[in-house]
Amino acid sequence: MGRLTRWLAATVAACAIGPVGAGAAAGFDGFGDATADSTYDDEIRFEVKLEGSAPDRLELLLSTPGGEGSFVTPVEPDRGSATYEWDTSVEYVTPNTPVTYRWRAHVDGDIVLSEAQTIRYEDDREALDWRSAQLGEATVHWYGDAEAQARRFGELTAVGVERAEQLLGTSLAGPVDVFVYATRDDFAGALGPGAREWIGAVAYTHLRTIFMWLEGGSPAYLEVAMVHEVTHIVFHDATDNPYHEPARWLNEGIATWSEIGDAGGQRSIVEFEAAGGGLFSFEAITQQFPIGERAAELSYAQGTTMIDLIVDRYGPEAIARITAAYREGSSDDEALELGTGIPADQLYADFYAEFGVAAPQPISPEPIGPSTVDRPVAGEVDPGGVDGAPGEPPPDAAPGEGSQPGDDGAVPLLIALAAGGAAAAVIAVRVSRRAARRAS
Repeated sequence: MGRLTRWLAATVAACAIGPVGAGAAAGFDGFGDATADSTYDDEIRFEVKLEGSAPDRLELLLSTPGGEGSFVTPVEPDRGSATYEWDTSVEYVTPNTPVTYRWRAHVDGDIVLSEAQTIRYEDDREALDWRSAQLGEATVHWYGDAEAQARRFGELTAVGVERAEQLLGTSLAGPVDVFVYATRDDFAGALGPGAREWIGAVAYTHLRTIFMWLEGGSPAYLEVAMVHEVTHIVFHDATDNPYHEPARWLNEGIATWSEIGDAGGQRSIVEFEAAGGGLFSFEAITQQFPIGERAAELSYAQGTTMIDLIVDRYGPEAIARITAAYREGSSDDEALELGTGIPADQLYADFYAEFGVAAPQPISPEPIGPSTVDRPVAGEVDPGGVDGAPGEPPPDAAPGEGSQPGDDGAVPLLIALAAGGAAAAVIAVRVSRRAARRAS
């Protein structure tokens, strides 16, 4: 009877194991529901259900506008599902960024992809009770008591778009979002760690989004700033190409010129600096503008005044020819020549001649003098155990000599290495912060 009981138990166990083994043999059977949600300045959370058993390898693919390709990260499945958390409190993401995601499974050498979906990363901070209205091509978002000003910005967006389309010979490629922030803290919290303290408005052209700060200036200034920022978006559409960004001075010059349709007070800034011999080479302000307020102001002024010169001498249609050349993949110099009919070097020379100064010349670096560092006497630095045990003084050293902690040999070297590492960290942070914002 005991043997029969054991046989029955074994049979039941075998029947119980059978279906599980069959399911495992079936393997991965595709993706179920895939979802995503976000909390601003905290995280974006992605989840997916897995049918059947887990794949050999599972990955999440993420992409955002303006990015090159997709970010791919491995994700470990857990009991029929998988979760990935993007920590946006550490890795800053601009509000209103659409994040496209899809899951990828590797199964026996084959690849299975889920359908691509998109989540929009919203500034959903608790104190911001956003409301929205669509005004022409713009959707304006505001909170608190800012409705009247927000609607005015929406109207100005239409004015700026029409003016920029006429100048650039193109059409706005899609809708624009405008977010109006009431306080500096709210505004700065949206722009992230790379924002400069003097910014009152900013356009993220790849997101087709403009952020405004109501306390960033007088009502008249903010209205002009709105036209400036929306011109950046039209310029982006007019010059969009897969090769390179247009010259920064051209982008900012066109946006500033479009505010009132001429150089205005920008010319007097250039005249003042030219009298002191302080104009920039245009090559120096092609990639980025200087951080200092005075230097940044001159960069804007030179760009605006150059646009005024081009329009005055070659007609407004020259600007449209320049932007069309960028769309076809021209370099900066090629685009300027196709627009004006003269080489870029001649255009620059004409600009400086307009203000009675010679074109800026490269500054030769000063030669590096001989080192003034006192080098340690041979034998004072630990030879690393070549002639003795690690950490021991060299055989010919007197008692107390050598490279023990606290001596003058190894410690200065460690301090120098630490200082070098700190400097590298500071440089990396500064470069990262400069890259965080592409347009202002």
